[in-house]
Amino acid sequence: MDRSEIDSLKADLRRMQARVDELETAGEEPVNRRNMLRGLGAAAAGAAVGGLAFARPAAAVDGATLIIGDATQTAQSPTAIIPASSWSSSPLFGAFTVTNDGAFSDTQAALSMITAYADDTKTGGFTTGLLAASKAGTGAKMDAPVPLKLLDSSASGPPSTSSGRTGQFKVDDGDLWFCTYDDGLFGGSNPKWRKITGQNVAGAFHAVTPFRAYDSRAAAPTPGVISIGQNRLVSVKDERDNSGVVITANKVPANARAVSANITITGTVGGFGYLAINPGGDTVERASTINWAASNQTIANGVMLTLNTTREITVICNGAAGNSTHFIVDVSGYFL
Repeated sequence: MDRSEIDSLKADLRRMQARVDELETAGEEPVNRRNMLRGLGAAAAGAAVGGLAFARPAAAVDGATLIIGDATQTAQSPTAIIPASSWSSSPLFGAFTVTNDGAFSDTQAALSMITAYADDTKTGGFTTGLLAASKAGTGAKMDAPVPLKLLDSSASGPPSTSSGRTGQFKVDDGDLWFCTYDDGLFGGSNPKWRKITGQNVAGAFHAVTPFRAYDSRAAAPTPGVISIGQNRLVSVKDERDNSGVVITANKVPANARAVSANITITGTVGGFGYLAINPGGDTVERASTINWAASNQTIANGVMLTLNTTREITVICNGAAGNSTHFIVDVSGYFL
């Protein structure tokens, strides 16, 4: 077979392929496609001898295994899913969905490249939507501005104490839980759940080298004793020297929810008094933080203090009329 004959066969195959594509687009029955392809057998065989190759989409009839790629495929030519058109704003669709639920709509996989959904009440009883595993490497690698997003469970309240599997995460109303133990029985029973974080959790503790955040004996920022019946708004975000000058700004960073601190009273006046410390701006006294019982006492107490959004506390002084004290705030860590 010479070159001109091969070129002629190529042209014939292209025309026939175009006709097949037209028939598929027009909704012809699959049997028509098969009949036409039988008619192309001789030409296709001749083309194969001439080394022809035409790219065709991966396909398989129902019940057959779908194989994408072949032995010649390498990392330099990976299998790709390319949408035929740009994403539509309404409705939103996913690119590739695997599920055993025929009622699962592609719109439920909106803007996802790959979606896996299992319904154990459907045929096959599948319970795992997606499995990623490796014998000696990484089971799953996620890299994105948001590498992993856990959605809220449909159930309300914290995880059930009657079911759960070791290693299982659960998100409920913004709270993240982790199951540390189950007895290994079917369905997982007698689990132990631990709350990792949530909207009302202070966050992780960050220990720091202790520093002075406030001293009422210093010239700045608000010097002087605090007397019975008074309250004072105090910032704990900066490290200050003995004169009250800021030497390290934002030692307690923005968004910190609480600090561990040592509260010291010194130069007390009177036989009875105490300080109550709240988040900044809260002037309602609920519990004492540190107390004194005589004049000229120096007493320290380690406490956890909740902050307001600008990293401040409110110090309230109460006790017998006419009494007063100096006070110092040293910070040793924060929660963020």
